[in-house]
Amino acid sequence: MPHRPIAVLDPHVANRIAAGEVIERPASAVKELVENSLDAGARRVEVEIRGGGKEYIRVTDDGHGIPRAEVPLAFERHATSKIAKAEDLFAVATLGFRGEALPSIAAVAEVEMRTRTPDQLEGTRYVIVAGVPKESGPVGTPVGTTVIVRRLFFNTPARYKFLRTDTTEKRYVADVVARLAMARPDVAFRLLADGRELLATPGDGRLASAVAAVYGHAVARDMVPIEFEADTITVQGLVGKPSLHHSTRERVAIFLNGRWIQSNAIARAIENGYDTLLPPRRFPVAVVHLTMDPRSVDVNVHPAKAEVRFRDDGAVFRTVLRAVRQGLLGANLVGGMPLAAAVPRPAAGPEEPRHSPRPEEERAHYPGEVAPLVAAARETPAPAAAGAAALAQHAREAGFTSEEIPPGDTVPARAPADVDARQVLREMTVLGQLHRTYILGETPAGLWIVDQHVAHERILYERFLKEAASGQARVQQLLMPMTMTLSPVQAGLVELFQDKLQQLGFVLEPFGGRTYLIRGVPAAFAAHDAGQIQGVLEDVLAACEAEGRWQPHQVCAQLACRAAVKAGQVLSERQMKQLLEELSQADNPFACPHGRPIVIEVPRAEIARRFGRH
Repeated sequence: MPHRPIAVLDPHVANRIAAGEVIERPASAVKELVENSLDAGARRVEVEIRGGGKEYIRVTDDGHGIPRAEVPLAFERHATSKIAKAEDLFAVATLGFRGEALPSIAAVAEVEMRTRTPDQLEGTRYVIVAGVPKESGPVGTPVGTTVIVRRLFFNTPARYKFLRTDTTEKRYVADVVARLAMARPDVAFRLLADGRELLATPGDGRLASAVAAVYGHAVARDMVPIEFEADTITVQGLVGKPSLHHSTRERVAIFLNGRWIQSNAIARAIENGYDTLLPPRRFPVAVVHLTMDPRSVDVNVHPAKAEVRFRDDGAVFRTVLRAVRQGLLGANLVGGMPLAAAVPRPAAGPEEPRHSPRPEEERAHYPGEVAPLVAAARETPAPAAAGAAALAQHAREAGFTSEEIPPGDTVPARAPADVDARQVLREMTVLGQLHRTYILGETPAGLWIVDQHVAHERILYERFLKEAASGQARVQQLLMPMTMTLSPVQAGLVELFQDKLQQLGFVLEPFGGRTYLIRGVPAAFAAHDAGQIQGVLEDVLAACEAEGRWQPHQVCAQLACRAAVKAGQVLSERQMKQLLEELSQADNPFACPHGRPIVIEVPRAEIARRFGRH
């Protein structure tokens, strides 16, 4: 590449680069504009978007407005009323303080501002396109500020093409507004998308009211208030009862001095506060507000101001953990929680370990050479590969792309070459259950131990995947439809994936706002109650939320895990034999959808050696 001389970038080019650091997508623009509204003392904020925010964003507030002479300055880089000197950066008490939001948005969009202060008889209208002022003059407008953003990224097509679908971008916006509403329950928020109201909060100052508007009244009723103060840190908020657990941290919202933040350390402190009350790999619902001296935290770590750095991480962790634990202990949950959750147990049980063990850890669980099938699962022999190919074919027939097809590296090996593994499963003598979790079977080669939960999980996983591919899911129509109120994020996902959900057997019907009627469920969930069905749907949606697209492997695996028999469940001999028979017919009978082993073998020779029978 030929040498180019160093040169100062054209201001318009530099502004576009700077805009990309602050404004990543429509949701970023909404966040910055709403934070400006809150800093302006707004008590009511209305957000309207069209086309997922890519084509139109409007944020209207009743704050104190901007004086006419200062309006052009608001669109200049590094112009702000929120800090004056370098020391102010270490005691930030406002949400937006960089002076970058408006110029960053204006650099990549068409922006119109209408604003009026209480002491002005008329307001000011200001139009700026791609960073270039176009119009300015008086206008009739109420006290406060309205900012309209049109054609976001119209002059940066490379950025525009990386945006997701309108539905996905709308979901991101809804998520941002929901967080801001829970950050400021004293402010009334309203979100409109393509003419439809997605969210409305009363602004009555009660966190429970904001949480009810976002997550639904049923969730809000099952949340416990927390309040604790130590080390000059105050923790307040609401945490869900253990029965409200979820498969991801999506519903753990953390706020610091009124600002939503991301903090793995605080999230872990919240989870640790539950101690053994949550099942393995499940996460609580929590809305936690921290208040502390701004000088003891650095919020200037990330352009979006989402990540923070604490002066004393340990003190923050301890205070949050104590707040959650004290709140739960004082809530008298014993009568309203499942017995299994009330009984102390190891953090990671045999049913759902918190992590995939390394080979040496697997051998530590099974002393000696007792896990040949676990070790063999690292290989991919022909019969297992054929099973994977069959599943892949089902997925292709359902229209899934190659990257959505279940990965082959989770397919385990067959039994030893001289053994017909499926025949062994069908014909082995069932000896009984061990710890009401494992099926013990006598085989010519020794002792086979089958994990009943993951065995049934594999059977159901393949069944769900094939039914979705064929469009012939077994549906249990409900005599009395269930109602389910979704969060804004979940409602967007249901709207996006409603046809896919129906392929699996979920018959959903819009019932106004973010409420849906559930008229049918997969037959495997016919005996589940309304709360369990809602949990199943939330798991399915969470499996797709991160990528913003349908994830058949993860979805079917989640359904299978939910519907399968559980560790600790007593099975009759007939049920055990039926389970083994169905497992023998699976395309891949030796690993669950997550890659965990279903069967391990204790060889006959190993048993003899242990008893000294050489």
